[in-house]
Amino acid sequence: MSGICALYGFGGRPVEARPVDRMLAAMERWGPGPAAVWRDPAGRAALGCRFMPVTPEDRFDGQPIASKDGTLVLVADARIDNRPELAAEWGIAPGEAARLPDSAFILEAYRAWGEDCARRLIGDFAFLLWDARRQVLFGARDPIGQRVLYVHGSPSLLAVASSVHALLALEHVTARLNEQKLAELLVLLEDGSTTCYEGIRRLAAGHVMVVTPEALAFRRYWHPEAAPAVRLGSDGEYVEAFLEVFGRAVRDRLRSVRPVAIMLSGGLDSASVAAMAARERRSGDRLLAFHAAPRAGYNGVAQPGWVIDESDDVQAVAALHPGMELTILRGQEGTPLDDAGRLFDAVGAPIRNSISLTWIRMLYERAAARGAGVMLNGGKGNLTISYTGLRGILDAARAGRIVDALREVRAVAVRRGHRRRDVLRYQILEPLMPRALQSLRRRLGRRQDVPMEEASHSAIRPAFAAEMRVAERARALRDDDASLARATAREYRIQGLTATGDAYDAYHAFRSWFPIETREVPSDVRVIDFCLGIPTAQYLRDGQDRQLIRRSMRDLLPPSIRQRTTRGAQAADWPEWFGAMRGGVVAELDRLDGIELARRCLDLPRMRRLVDAWPGCFGPEHTGDYPLLLLRGIMMGRFIRWFEERAS
Repeated sequence: MSGICALYGFGGRPVEARPVDRMLAAMERWGPGPAAVWRDPAGRAALGCRFMPVTPEDRFDGQPIASKDGTLVLVADARIDNRPELAAEWGIAPGEAARLPDSAFILEAYRAWGEDCARRLIGDFAFLLWDARRQVLFGARDPIGQRVLYVHGSPSLLAVASSVHALLALEHVTARLNEQKLAELLVLLEDGSTTCYEGIRRLAAGHVMVVTPEALAFRRYWHPEAAPAVRLGSDGEYVEAFLEVFGRAVRDRLRSVRPVAIMLSGGLDSASVAAMAARERRSGDRLLAFHAAPRAGYNGVAQPGWVIDESDDVQAVAALHPGMELTILRGQEGTPLDDAGRLFDAVGAPIRNSISLTWIRMLYERAAARGAGVMLNGGKGNLTISYTGLRGILDAARAGRIVDALREVRAVAVRRGHRRRDVLRYQILEPLMPRALQSLRRRLGRRQDVPMEEASHSAIRPAFAAEMRVAERARALRDDDASLARATAREYRIQGLTATGDAYDAYHAFRSWFPIETREVPSDVRVIDFCLGIPTAQYLRDGQDRQLIRRSMRDLLPPSIRQRTTRGAQAADWPEWFGAMRGGVVAELDRLDGIELARRCLDLPRMRRLVDAWPGCFGPEHTGDYPLLLLRGIMMGRFIRWFEERAS
């Protein structure tokens, strides 16, 4: 893991090393050793790196690295997983390949394939490369966006860095908040190219950046819609093929010089990752599992279908895998308000679900204290390895396979205890209904469209939402309810996989906070291609959803997890500790009253009314108003105040 940066001069403007030094100084926590700077002899570009070794091969790295003829120079924040295949293609012997860092594979990939190289790489990566022959600065980001690059351009200079703080450290960059982005964050919109700062954008996941003396261009290279169909002979063959692909993805993410940890819950995704990691780890390697649970004796009430305490489930997983060292953390230490400053110092932005911030921080702190350098998780699993298959019902109806669709509607209704007509309406009729007819139906039924700010439990001021046109932005991003409801199963999953927005900024920046590198297994591109390519019947059959992972984990997970139909509630004990924040919330609202931008974008009167109506005892019925609307609003206000104090 590394913090990298680059400068490029437009119009023949020479680039100095001093601004690179400023960016690297702002990324001091990204690498323990001295910062390294390379400057083009002609002064057209400069690259910088703060290096932190994570994989065994990192000991051979010495970034910035250059090609033998010196015409290509690279800095990279990367883990490349298809090293064996690349080495075989280039005729590199296994012994020699074992002494090559991941950066060397990226450099050779560019030498072999030029700007098409990113498409040939598998892993988590962000890199910047100077091509002296073409006078081009080339950059790329992995398909899902596990590694991040921020970009600031002016008529004379382009700056790129792993951290937004590195760009804000430059003298010519004026720090101003992007009000459009703040509005979109408040209503949970995902835009992978924008940030909270005017003039600073993000290289979108699955894109490359090409900077020439004349222009700056961005191009998408990853196209999951092109994933080929996978057709095998039997259910057993699908399970065997899945275990091979999934096992390889896990094994590649176990490559570390420090112990590997897993963020473990009782859900199918993280439990499957943990079980596979226990199977794939090398003999003698430690696998640390961490689970956040309510304090012992907590007896709160969860929403229907949600589980408050999953500690029995994670203990059952650990019992099946003796090499797994399980730690259950009970009770929350502090509140999200206590962690807000450190979050903004690391990420430079608020996060979507602040309610989970403190328990995530606790897990990473405990893992770091145990010496972990990597944290595995099961993110995106519901779109890949544990996809329900329910949207296959709509696809069958669209394709004219009405009997098949109705058979599955009946089976789902019976298995879940729902009325058949409700499943039919939700899965088929409403998505297929023309929008004009949907609108007429709502009018005849005297039902009104729910404003986006209400649907997302947002604290945004309605006038600010209208001014920033958030509903129109949602439709443009295909992130509105109507677009998602009508999408095919494949379209819906691809939208979720590609609309990563700001989601990975926090885990990316956590490396400078703890420092631990987060690795997400279900979003491996090999896993994605396989899971998008197989028939829907491998996920949903006879009303039973998530068939693929349930069958595949038969020998690796306890029946209580493989057969579960409930979900674990994150920060399930919030009703117990949320009340302790009331004084801090009141004090924050008082401060926000004096900040013009906070008054413009946040519905402070509504937030005060919620404080005035503060319940004596919280329950599931308060979830929308308090841990969602109020806490998100307070954390956004806290971010605005943090920014103004920093700017002043």
